[in-house]
Amino acid sequence: MTATSTTRSRTAGKPVRWKRIGVVDVGSNSVRLVVYDVRGRAMQPRFNEKVLAGLGRGLTDTGRLHPEGVEIAVAALSRFASITRAQKVEALFPFATAAVREAADGKEFVERVNKETGLALRVLSGGDEAKFAAEGVLAGTPGVDGICGDLGGSSLELARLANGRYEGGATYPLGPLALDSGGAFNEEKVLARVKDVLSGAPELKKTGDTFFAVGGAWRSIGTMHMELTRAPLHMLQNYEMDAGDLSKLLSEILSGKKHTDLVVEVAKRRALTIPYAAAVLKTVLDFGKFKSVMISSYGVREGIIFDSLDQAERLEDPLDAGLEALIADEQAAEFGRALAEWASEAAPYTLNARLSSAACRLVDIGALLHPDHRADLAFDLVARAPLPGLSHRDRAALALAVASRFKKGVRNDVSEKLLDVHTAGKARALGALMRLAADFSGRSAALLKHSKLSCDGDTLSLKVAGPYRALVSESVERRLEHAADELDMDYALTT
Repeated sequence: MTATSTTRSRTAGKPVRWKRIGVVDVGSNSVRLVVYDVRGRAMQPRFNEKVLAGLGRGLTDTGRLHPEGVEIAVAALSRFASITRAQKVEALFPFATAAVREAADGKEFVERVNKETGLALRVLSGGDEAKFAAEGVLAGTPGVDGICGDLGGSSLELARLANGRYEGGATYPLGPLALDSGGAFNEEKVLARVKDVLSGAPELKKTGDTFFAVGGAWRSIGTMHMELTRAPLHMLQNYEMDAGDLSKLLSEILSGKKHTDLVVEVAKRRALTIPYAAAVLKTVLDFGKFKSVMISSYGVREGIIFDSLDQAERLEDPLDAGLEALIADEQAAEFGRALAEWASEAAPYTLNARLSSAACRLVDIGALLHPDHRADLAFDLVARAPLPGLSHRDRAALALAVASRFKKGVRNDVSEKLLDVHTAGKARALGALMRLAADFSGRSAALLKHSKLSCDGDTLSLKVAGPYRALVSESVERRLEHAADELDMDYALTT
């Protein structure tokens, strides 16, 4: 997809600079502007505004965009164009989806928007939507297999994911606006319509275990599931649900006899669309026989940005890119990288290499927080950080390791509910090693290199170069002893 202005790409061997990229999404129900700070493949939203225009209202009956919705949308787009100029957005991707694509006056709307706002809307095909939704999922969760579904106001896109690649997809006229024929929601009628449309969908014939759900209405259903199950970590990205359990909740929503107050509380202005979204999702789960459903907060907007990146950026680990974006202080970043290498000597006894490296690079994230609350605050910061490529269990382990760098004996409801005892022990052991390294070196990569960690049998050893023996204070010895305790080892200090 071509942007309305160009961006500067990565320069080999130099730090990746921020690029400010905007996406204007003209959907069937809403019009939205999101401005991202993009560094490598890390995307951090800095501005996000949505206007409910309802362009697709009545489209099934009239074949045209809703007149009032057109006026609301044009006014919003004029405002968005001004904001992108004021924020010095370097690249802007304005696009429209199903309602504009299908409406008889869609072309007229695009021309008016261009004339009055300067925005050149690209009208995505159904195939484009499926592809970009899939690429959005892959941008946030690389290497996955399964089926991605993106439910918009007027359409549903289904896409196949295999070995972390988009393998094709299609669009279906099953958005809530397309299904709502006026009057009260009729469960039997709506389900029959959805089943008829999806009965021949090839994406639901050979599916894989996981369905990746994209779209605001499905995120609202995910939030309801979180509330009802009292999920320990309230974060929608990569929130995973058992398909059977979710199907029961969907049946309850469809019946209209349970959770009506929760629907209104969670969905607010989406409340009337939730039963339609539930009907589509339940049919998808029944036909596809999925084992689990994972919510993806990344969708078409993120997929369009991901598609614009160069090959080197697309191949990055998103966690690595996210860490680089999160850690702005170069000295802290340098110490984190040195610490990751130093702590790798204890690799068999701590978290996996990817999480251990990430924890070490986040070693300083709580350093400036109040010392009485530093561990708890650091846990919350890491658990909810804008880091892609992490499951909820990964987040809990990473957060526990970083919190344990500031305090021993950390206890947290999130980690206790998501982690088994063995994994929690490994996270605490890593945190203790991080604390040892930070105290010994004063958080200096240059000083840390004058020590060497090793695990020999049942002994944790710290070897310090002779001239730097003075760095080993009583506090450092206590940290070494505590780290050995967490590893269930003896300890030795040598020079």
